[in-house]
Amino acid sequence: MFRFQLRNYTDPALEGETAELLRQRLERHSRQTVPGLWKATDALNAYAAQGPGRETRQRRNRIYAVILMVLGAFVLVPGLMKPRAPVLIAAGVLALLSGLGLLILSRKPKPAGVPAACREEAKKLLERQRSVDWDAAKTQITFADIAWTISSGEQQETIPYDQITGLYETEHLWLLVYGQDKALLLQKSDLVSGAAD
Repeated sequence: MFRFQLRNYTDPALEGETAELLRQRLERHSRQTVPGLWKATDALNAYAAQGPGRETRQRRNRIYAVILMVLGAFVLVPGLMKPRAPVLIAAGVLALLSGLGLLILSRKPKPAGVPAACREEAKKLLERQRSVDWDAAKTQITFADIAWTISSGEQQETIPYDQITGLYETEHLWLLVYGQDKALLLQKSDLVSGAAD
């Protein structure tokens, strides 16, 4: 049996973690909705990250980019002097742009961040959670063998486990999604009986 005694959501780390939980939920929903697109995305990501030669290719592309830019400058400068040679100007500009493009493409890709929509929804969710004085409400959530129960004072709601549609985790939080459109944000620090692992 696991029991949570809900307390106020005051930890500042919850904002980023709540946004990450919503990003996980969004990705799972997206993977279920358009699996073909995600299959292609995963294949492209695996191809981009494959092999030990990736770093060598990036280094080689940077060297090529610098060489192209230097050559472009050497061709462009004489082309701009009198008498102007449009062919040299075009070749110099093309070499500079090609080198710059190759330099940009050889950068390490940044890891995907949390979408702005998830950050906004996380902020709204935490505002709703923080508007309630959970310490005074004495709300407990109990996970027993047959079902789990939300009880607050005299009110009690029992929910069967088959209604749970998703569970997402970060360092300090769990997001439990159940029913059609309900979710429960649980702080790991609120676990008063049972082991988190």
